[in-house]
Amino acid sequence: MQQFKKFCLIGGLGFIVDSLFFLFLTHIIDNIMLARLLAFWLAASVTWFGNRIYTYNNQKFINAISQWCKHMLTAHLSGGINLLMFWSTKEILTIPVAFCLGILVGLFSNYFFANRFVFITPSNK
Repeated sequence: MQQFKKFCLIGGLGFIVDSLFFLFLTHIIDNIMLARLLAFWLAASVTWFGNRIYTYNNQKFINAISQWCKHMLTAHLSGGINLLMFWSTKEILTIPVAFCLGILVGLFSNYFFANRFVFITPSNK
């Protein structure tokens, strides 16, 4: 449970980085989708680093690039799951509820993949 709390804390930090960087980029880039993509990639990189150091105590930088690539893959996959859940429930639930449901499903998906694919430690093999 402690590991999940740390994971959520780092995810919250990623959300703040994502939001602030996106707002910053929208003021200097005309392409809103490019701004969104760059902000997402920065935030996903911040969460990878934070989870690597804080959540999973994996401070050895052996295979860091490979691990970052796995993290980015799972972040995109979980983001897709988030959007799919939102899209499939937005007509039957209120928009805020569908939005939160998407975030929750994405969070648990991301945590599952982080433990099984990205940050493999002896305790979660």
